[in-house]
Amino acid sequence: MSDGQLLQDTIDFNAAPGTGDSAVLHRAMGFFLREGLGATKWPEAPNINEQRKMLPILEGFAKAMLLCASGDGELADAERNWILGFVANSGATYELLEELRTLQPGDLNPMDLLQKTERPGLFTHALIYYAIKASDADGVLDPSELGTIKLMAQVLGVDEGTVDSLVDFHREEQAFQTRKTQLLFPNGHPWG
Repeated sequence: MSDGQLLQDTIDFNAAPGTGDSAVLHRAMGFFLREGLGATKWPEAPNINEQRKMLPILEGFAKAMLLCASGDGELADAERNWILGFVANSGATYELLEELRTLQPGDLNPMDLLQKTERPGLFTHALIYYAIKASDADGVLDPSELGTIKLMAQVLGVDEGTVDSLVDFHREEQAFQTRKTQLLFPNGHPWG
């Protein structure tokens, strides 16, 4: 790899199925789907291009999270960076990541995003949950951000009580993560 060249630019997309960097990316995406989204089955794709057929859904998902995280009138760097990390772990293209780096939430059409994202109830609750996490990435889940999330949830047919339950779950997870970090790194986290 030469100076200035990015790792994703070195991927050989024509490599035989199950080999090379695309196989590593496929494994990373599978790990994320299992560990992050609770998937018990991950469809075997013949190559990375097959996986990328899900990109329109991922794009809508990411942009909906941007919109919710900016519900307080500002998209904090920590919120944008969390969304970029989520999208990268989900198998986004470099082009999508670059677009999300500078995209202004005010330029987004919420109804277009929801049409891109939703697949009859499959991703609705996950979208709401990850919008909560993205909105709280800066350490503040602002009431305006939560209001935007609840409005999105209402459009998707999810009641306010379910959104509140997802917020509670997010808080429980934060407390668990704090406890876990303290147990794994009793002398302080090396990157904390």
